[in-house]
Amino acid sequence: MTHQYAKTIRKKLRELDGLAMLLVDVDYDGEIFDMDRTVFAKDISDDGKIRITGLTESVVVIAIDKHGNESKPFIIKDE
Repeated sequence: MTHQYAKTIRKKLRELDGLAMLLVDVDYDGEIFDMDRTVFAKDISDDGKIRITGLTESVVVIAIDKHGNESKPFIIKDE
């Protein structure tokens, strides 16, 4: 995952308490979320960086907290 994507995810999740996992659609078609990758909280470094291969121009992430609550899907764009 590029630095720009990591920066955007950190900004979006800064106030999310109890993050359990991220669900990632690496090639979102604009309509249907199709999970391609799961990133567990234990796999996210202390500085918020994660490594994901095969990203396209249209990446969507859903965050799940430890209680099972999920965020609305948010589109990650290279800044």
